Amino acid sequence: MKRLLLLSVTLALLMLSVGTGIASSPTPAGLPEVARGNTPQASGYTLTAWSELGMHCIDGKDYRVFSVLPPYNTVHAQLVKKGEPPMLVTSGVTITYQAMADASGSVNSNSSKKTNFWTWAGKLFLASPPPDVGLAGYKTQSKTPQPMTYNATLGYWEAVGIPTVPYDDKGKFNPFPMAAVVARDLNGNLLAVAKIVLPVSDEMTCKNCHASGTDPNAEPAHGWLNYPDPAKDVKGNILAKHDDRFDITPYLAQLKTNGWTYKSTLLQTAKSGTPVLCAACHSDNALGLPGLNGIGSLSSDMHVLHGPQVNPATGLPLDQNPDDLNSCYLCHPGPVTQCKRGAMNKVSCQNCHGIVTHVGDPARNPWFIEPSCQMCHNNSLRYDTAFDSNGLWRQTSDQTFATNPDVPIKGADLYRFSSGHGGMYCGSCHNSPHAEFPSLQANDNVYPIALQGYAAKITECSVCHTSGLSATPNGGPHGVHIIGQAWVNAHPDYVDNHGHQACAYCHGADYKGLALSEAKVSRTFTLDDGKKKTFPAGHQFNCYDCHNGPNGGD
Repeated sequence: MKRLLLLSVTLALLMLSVGTGIASSPTPAGLPEVARGNTPQASGYTLTAWSELGMHCIDGKDYRVFSVLPPYNTVHAQLVKKGEPPMLVTSGVTITYQAMADASGSVNSNSSKKTNFWTWAGKLFLASPPPDVGLAGYKTQSKTPQPMTYNATLGYWEAVGIPTVPYDDKGKFNPFPMAAVVARDLNGNLLAVAKIVLPVSDEMTCKNCHASGTDPNAEPAHGWLNYPDPAKDVKGNILAKHDDRFDITPYLAQLKTNGWTYKSTLLQTAKSGTPVLCAACHSDNALGLPGLNGIGSLSSDMHVLHGPQVNPATGLPLDQNPDDLNSCYLCHPGPVTQCKRGAMNKVSCQNCHGIVTHVGDPARNPWFIEPSCQMCHNNSLRYDTAFDSNGLWRQTSDQTFATNPDVPIKGADLYRFSSGHGGMYCGSCHNSPHAEFPSLQANDNVYPIALQGYAAKITECSVCHTSGLSATPNGGPHGVHIIGQAWVNAHPDYVDNHGHQACAYCHGADYKGLALSEAKVSRTFTLDDGKKKTFPAGHQFNCYDCHNGPNGGD
């Protein structure tokens, strides 16, 4: 019963219904009322929305020296008209995004006042967007609703490259700023609201090794730069160390052809007033830049170079540090941010991606070849590692929880590009990679709580379906049955006509329950004799709850 509980809402996606009784957050003056959660909306629609990535990394406030990643959040949304069947709305509406306050009152409604990115964007990215406009033309979330665009090829509304930064309007670090995604008809009538997180962090602790006077192994050949500005000091030392190891002069002509005029070294380039873009030389699928011939991808070179490096805090190479804190979290956000905060938060990064050097395998296509759901979720089991006994990513023929093949490119099967039940994207019910519901971060959980009343993957069929939903045995997401009283009433007939063998996948070979049949919230059902029976959250539904096993009988 949890298989439907598990995902009985790939179609039950994420609208953030303002009228769910969720208390509105303290909202600073000037924010639109719709962001407060008090505005009436139509009851016949569900708006789902999610960030493409569970965490977007940026360089921080200072882009004077070099840049790895610009401010660039991407949001997707799908609007569902409830019914039987529910229908995706692709036209005749407007969908917008705007800043909103979280429960603590933190609101992030601008970026250009918090970073010098726009001062240096022209030299870095060969583009000069106006302040608070991103590289793809979409604006920072603000008090003014900003339009999203319908992508007919992929089947969702999108805002690409929103230039969000991890500092709120009071200057406080907040990697989980919130936005209200709003759907209206063409007359301006409110249809639905989804309140989501725009995750972003600059917590890349390069300073642990590259700040002047820290790790002797990272010291440039000509000594530490000792710049008084800490941010400039760390980045300058990194460029100087890069210059020690790699001669860029053979690539200057290619760079110039592509639009970048660099000096004979990276440090001299930065000193001359031209900040260095890593992806100008190293291909980067995150930015869609091809790099230069003869140079490895940014992901490969960064991971292969740093995997063998010794963490001064532990005395062990990053490849040998078993915990995220002393390996992946040194570069990816991070001890404070804790970007890996979703339902699989107790699984180490290495258990899915492998050690640091493995991630940098030159044969791997970064950002496209990633672990897939079925590596751990298959044949009724949940593995705590994506690797088999041979150290290879696990292969399975079980497609119950599988990602879509060949998306977005041939040979890839990315979760964030996968869809299923009714054309809904996986992220609409489960959230972004590394932030799967339920999340450790309260701001993430605002979304599912508003949709269904509790923090978990979207489970309730009623999020998108009307009361006329039939007791379908396998029509839900991942081939699961509906949940609730309707299935309690209907399942005896199904078992009588088809047997109970199909139930074993989610309820166990012994029919005594599995994690796949676990209740995410307390549930009360009415039995045949009219009596009610309540099951607590965490209960694994099984044939012995009401019967003497799978063969029936009281």
